[in-house]
Amino acid sequence: MLKTLLRVRMAALLAAFTGQSRKRKSQTKGKAVGYAFLMLYCFCAFVFLFYASFSQLAAAFFPAGLGWLYFAMFAIMAFALMFIGSVFTAKSQLFEAKDNELLLSMPVPPGMILLSRMAALLAMNFVLELVVALPVFVSWLQYGETSGTGITAFVVIVLALPLFSLAVSCLFAWLVSLVTSHMRNTTAVTMVISVVFMLAYFLFCFRMNSYVTQLAANGAAIAGALGSAAPLVWLGRAAADGSLADLGLTLLWTVLPFVLAYVLLNRSFIRIVTTRRGQVKVRYEKKAMRASTQSAALYRRELARLTSSSGYMLNAGLGLVFELVLAVLAVVKRRELLGALTAIPELYAAAAPILLLACMMVSGMVFFTASSVSLEGKSYWIVRSMPVETKKILQAKLNLSNSLAVAPALVMMLAAALVLRVSAAETALLLACQLLFVLLTANVGLMEDLRHCNLDWINETQAAKQGAGVLLSMLLGFGFVVAVGALYFFLLAELMPTTAFLGLILALMAILYALTARWLMTRGVKRFETLR
Repeated sequence: MLKTLLRVRMAALLAAFTGQSRKRKSQTKGKAVGYAFLMLYCFCAFVFLFYASFSQLAAAFFPAGLGWLYFAMFAIMAFALMFIGSVFTAKSQLFEAKDNELLLSMPVPPGMILLSRMAALLAMNFVLELVVALPVFVSWLQYGETSGTGITAFVVIVLALPLFSLAVSCLFAWLVSLVTSHMRNTTAVTMVISVVFMLAYFLFCFRMNSYVTQLAANGAAIAGALGSAAPLVWLGRAAADGSLADLGLTLLWTVLPFVLAYVLLNRSFIRIVTTRRGQVKVRYEKKAMRASTQSAALYRRELARLTSSSGYMLNAGLGLVFELVLAVLAVVKRRELLGALTAIPELYAAAAPILLLACMMVSGMVFFTASSVSLEGKSYWIVRSMPVETKKILQAKLNLSNSLAVAPALVMMLAAALVLRVSAAETALLLACQLLFVLLTANVGLMEDLRHCNLDWINETQAAKQGAGVLLSMLLGFGFVVAVGALYFFLLAELMPTTAFLGLILALMAILYALTARWLMTRGVKRFETLR
């Protein structure tokens, strides 16, 4: 039984990273190659990023006799990446998966269901850890002294550390599920926690170079501070010195929490997954009924779907937060920003095109429509059975995206344009270009979701975060920005003034918007009506 569950979970995990659909297996071969290449590219990009950091630490720590601190930093970094990358996935897959009640209705022990799901999360954690472990190992070979026992200990640590991270992630997800199970609006709580984690992660990435420089320069002081953290010392000495005793102690504090977490979650698994979340009794109040148009009703339906899912809001709307933050930063840091551009006359002369590219790049991170069709899931038949034209259903999805995405994008563009003292004509063209780009990306997102729709997801994170429509929409948006930048800097910068270039891009986007809108209202309607 456990073997069957593991096979199903691993197949689902593989499908999440290949865009595979259980109902459309014939379409997965070509997608699998593209997804595999893209995932490999992302994996290698992060590996090189961490190599740049750990090579500096290795060059500073090993000659100073602080090899244990080097591996302690590896453990901290790997744990942080695994925890942030899996904590909310653990919440959705362990306690909020769509097939939990179906599996519990079968003669399957709950412990096996839990163990199979934890095994899938463990595999994901191991992949995340390899992003850090590979550059750590290469830097160790370059700058440190290795031994057979040390390498063996490092491999064992790499295998054991995901167990500890998974234990912490599962317990944290369990606590969040317990707390939110007694709340009416669980989405807001999960959303706030998610945004805090994401902002902390991006802040760390932004300051990573300065942190690494400080670590390399103050290794002795940091070693003294971490010297009292016995688990980190044990782990570091096990790899650096090849100490089997320290390796045994390391296995104790990494494996034991996982076992305890499994036992604890197994005892309360049924109660947590069968709790009806947010079912708060509300006294009925007699009110007059108000009639509304079909478009308004469909818009409210899309808005309710969005606000009921923290994963949908976070993955599709995080770019809105960045837009507002960047608008505030542009005003607060206006002197530094203006000084950086005016220091180089050629750069300041191209301020408007640079601003356009930067703002479009940020706005390209907003893609509500790219998963809006896939998220219909099992409720697809409900909207199809309504006496409503399909055009209005698709238009409601576009209206929701545009109503949320337009204002922050224009505020960001206007704030940056005023700070950089762009001329009035260029500012007007920039705002028009930004508006059309937002509308165009919404159309493209809906197009790609219709072309690569997946209605048979297991949890909504798979559709909102890992769907083919989301991925392709993001790549097409970024590709368009790169193409516009290349067109200007390599061809048109010397041939036409900035206002003419902005007018050309505005006309191009207007044409693309008209073409995509026509596709949605013709072929897109037919695709939506024939989804399976």
